[in-house]
Amino acid sequence: MIFWSYVLGAPLLVAGSIWLLLKKFYPWILEDVAYITAFGALLGKFKKLKSSNTSFYNILQIQAKKIGDQKFVLFEDQVWTYKYMLDWTNKCGRALRSEGLKSGDRFGMFMLNEPAYGAIWVGSMALGVVPAFINTNLRAKSLLHCIDVAEMKLLIVGNDPTLLEAVNHIKEDLQERKVTVYVYGEQTDDYESFYNLVDKQTNDDIPSDWRGNWGFTDPICYIYTSGTTGLPKAVKVSSQKCFLITNALALLKPSSSDIVYTSLPLYHTSASILGFCGTLVCGCTMVIRKKFSASQFWPDCRKYNVTIIQYIGETMRYVCKQPTTLDDRKHKVRAILGNGLRPDVWRTFLDRYGENIQVMEFYAATEGNVAFINYHNKFGCLGTMSPLMKKLGNGVIVKYNPDTDQIVRNSKGRVIVADANETGLLLGRIDETMAISAYSGNKSLTEKKILHGVFKEGDNYFNTGDLVMCDENHHVHFRDRVGDTFRWKGENVSTNEVSDIVVQGPGIKEANVYGVEIPGSEGRAGMATVVLETGELECKAFYDFVCDNLPSYARPCFVRLTDSLEVTGTLKQRKVNLRKEGFDLKAVEEKMFFLDNDKKQYVPLTSEIQVGIEGGTIRV
Repeated sequence: MIFWSYVLGAPLLVAGSIWLLLKKFYPWILEDVAYITAFGALLGKFKKLKSSNTSFYNILQIQAKKIGDQKFVLFEDQVWTYKYMLDWTNKCGRALRSEGLKSGDRFGMFMLNEPAYGAIWVGSMALGVVPAFINTNLRAKSLLHCIDVAEMKLLIVGNDPTLLEAVNHIKEDLQERKVTVYVYGEQTDDYESFYNLVDKQTNDDIPSDWRGNWGFTDPICYIYTSGTTGLPKAVKVSSQKCFLITNALALLKPSSSDIVYTSLPLYHTSASILGFCGTLVCGCTMVIRKKFSASQFWPDCRKYNVTIIQYIGETMRYVCKQPTTLDDRKHKVRAILGNGLRPDVWRTFLDRYGENIQVMEFYAATEGNVAFINYHNKFGCLGTMSPLMKKLGNGVIVKYNPDTDQIVRNSKGRVIVADANETGLLLGRIDETMAISAYSGNKSLTEKKILHGVFKEGDNYFNTGDLVMCDENHHVHFRDRVGDTFRWKGENVSTNEVSDIVVQGPGIKEANVYGVEIPGSEGRAGMATVVLETGELECKAFYDFVCDNLPSYARPCFVRLTDSLEVTGTLKQRKVNLRKEGFDLKAVEEKMFFLDNDKKQYVPLTSEIQVGIEGGTIRV
């Protein structure tokens, strides 16, 4: 008996000892195993979808057959069930085909949020036709550029006066390019109604051969990103990429009773892919709103019994700025999912709306190949880079000098891995399993994002352009954007692009654009230091100019006048000192101006205005 107890007990004793040692010297082992197990199960499902060349149109067909009467999308007073979404999707696909679009062709969607956005998109997938999701804030040159780079044959515009006005502004340019314009809504004097065209079609399922050879790795949409320099770039996003992104929502294990709320724009990856496609795959319900509203955020959540919220950090800051009410904790929200949530807003949100709400912060880029997700609900971080996760992942943080905007290299020209608690540049190793999504058009646009010979000859890494820090507990924290890009109101803003436009403004001779910090705000607000041709800044004329030529998030919130711009020995504009001084009247002797949207002009920056901005009483 003693012998058999020894034989049976010895292995258990050894295993237990090993486990105790692992927990002592590798305390995060349980978290790593839990994440790998959860994500591994999702990857198993992904491989099956890939092997069968499944599309989101196929998923909608399956869901409509299985849970056809369940609510899929809620919008204002509209209820779209899975069956109704499939019916309208079939009609939209047939409408696109009736306009001569075939597999491989491209068209544009310039629409505010509404259920038909998803129906048009999934209908196009059934044909192998690729929509370009255009940012509804774009105007003039930037809008036309997006239409050109996608080489689209048709443009569908939402029935919103501001969007129709923007398209009318470039109407002649569109006619020259032979781009057919439809309005999704009532017919206007200028444009035929796409809605009427759709309504005439049958709702029969679309034959699979209409898609041609369009497969799992081919693009199903173009999503524009400002990247690091230049005008917006169209990123080719495939079914493969989309299915991988939906895993972020799937990690929350939503059931059919979960209701996902997003007021983010559907032209962004978060709302369209993570939100819409994620909801479709998980078989739950999605609530969309035409535009974000801080005051209606929680009333919406209560009205629709929302359980999961999608966010970007800026929206949560606006929500937390709303007056407190007795109903603050009267809701059914169990989790929020998004990116860019500052620790101070994170803390305020939980203290005010409920400590038990799970915050699943993540990091990713539409065109990128490196991602993090805060699966274990760790406060204030993007995710983890434990020793095991470093081995399994492709991300690496390298030393970076913010004063020179350069990667720090050793004597052999190779990069150096950043230390714990040191802010560095995030890179993503590129290989067969960790590819990046290419930009449409000139290959050099994609090539500029790739670094070669990083650690050894022949290796390739994606430059995220983001500065992050990994602490002693292996938690990764976002710090900033580098160099010529900053982030404001959830958008990446290219300083080069804005400078190129600002310098064309009335009375402007030279311009240097950069981002400046505002206490309590996400990201950095745009600021331009300019040299005038003569005289004073034309406050009203310059305001009208930036409104006509730049989206709202890219317009300089502050303007600083100077006699000359400082440049480096290679004639690159210096921004470091300008960023540090910001709009502080105590640090800057030169004249500064503030973009006042109420007065619709730039106004002289005063100490009262500065105090109001820093205290949050004046909204920027």
